[in-house]
Amino acid sequence: MASSISLASPITPTTSGTRSLSLPSQNPSSITFFARPLRRHLSLRPPTAVAAIQVEKQDSVKPATKPPPALPYRIGHGFDLHRLEPGLPLIIGGINVPHDRGCEAHSDGDVLLHCVVDAILGALGLPDIGQIFPDSDPKWRGAASSVFMREAVRLMHEAGYELGNLDATLILQRPKLSPHKEAIRANLSELLGADPAVVNLKAKTHEKVDSLGENRSIAAHTVVLLMRK
Repeated sequence: MASSISLASPITPTTSGTRSLSLPSQNPSSITFFARPLRRHLSLRPPTAVAAIQVEKQDSVKPATKPPPALPYRIGHGFDLHRLEPGLPLIIGGINVPHDRGCEAHSDGDVLLHCVVDAILGALGLPDIGQIFPDSDPKWRGAASSVFMREAVRLMHEAGYELGNLDATLILQRPKLSPHKEAIRANLSELLGADPAVVNLKAKTHEKVDSLGENRSIAAHTVVLLMRK
């Protein structure tokens, strides 16, 4: 009579999840092997669609960083300070202001124009004036700060912006800037290519406090608003 034996087998699973193998025999009897169902973690089924997507995500290259958005407005702040030394010219906003001291600097030491340049560069998200025009470069020795201004304005237009308005504050104990303010503002407006109505200039003393108040230094703050063309 035919006999049957059940045992585990490494045969490829069938659709039903069991393995079976019939071995022919020279006699009428035959031996049939029945495998127990495979465990779930040994399943050889193809990966699901979700698993395939996960693998694809892991193997994919990260996308490149998106460029910054073209904002309708950009705001920048600039600050500069220079030490005052006897015997040097005092140049503010491109105007030579009579005084017994002037700014110690690698270039002409124009504290206002340096400050405005930094404000524009800051609004554009660019490096500051010291990085673009380093004082380690001899070609900028004694250079007129109008050169830096023109480059900042060029970068502003290249980025697709124009000046909305500018507000600057000069801080110095002496000399009084009242007689020179309009000349400074007019020259600054010309360098910016802007209407004087959008360029504001203020001057403050430092109430004889610290180096500014002791006439040993001069400083400036500037805020600019750039508008998308």
